[in-house]
Formats: sequence, structure tokens, C-alpha cells
Amino acid sequence: MKTRLSLFDTTLRDGQQTPGVTFSLDDKLVIMDMLDKLGVDYIEGGYPGGNPTDNELFAKERNTKAIFTAFGMT
Repeated sequence: MKTRLSLFDTTLRDGQQTPGVTFSLDDKLVIMDMLDKLGVDYIEGGYPGGNPTDNELFAKERNTKAIFTAFGMT
């Protein structure tokens, strides 16, 4: 029996929280494309409403195989 491993990437949110790192909208779109080509199953885009860049990202039409998700505080 094969077990499927699903990959969930948080680079667009967690990576941006690294001191000195800021992603523009174009940066996030390039990173999303790279993650999608890598085969990541889920791409977390951050928190819609959290900042202008994330607002723009969530408003963009996406054409990825990966499921695009929002951060949800728990």
C-alpha cells in the first residue's frame, strides 16, 4: 500500500517574517510558480487583509495545480 505525502508550504508568510526579508507581489508570484512547478500540494499565501501585498496576491487570478490557501490563526 502506498502512502501519499501532501506538502504544505508557508514560504510566502513565514519566509517573509525573517528579519530583513520583504517580498513584493512579483516576488510572491515567482515563488508561487516555483513551488507549483516543484509539485507542492498547498501554498499558503499569507493572511488576506493583513497587508496591501497580501491583499493584491489574494485578488490575483491564480493558475496553479497547487491549492492556494490563506493563513488562519488558531
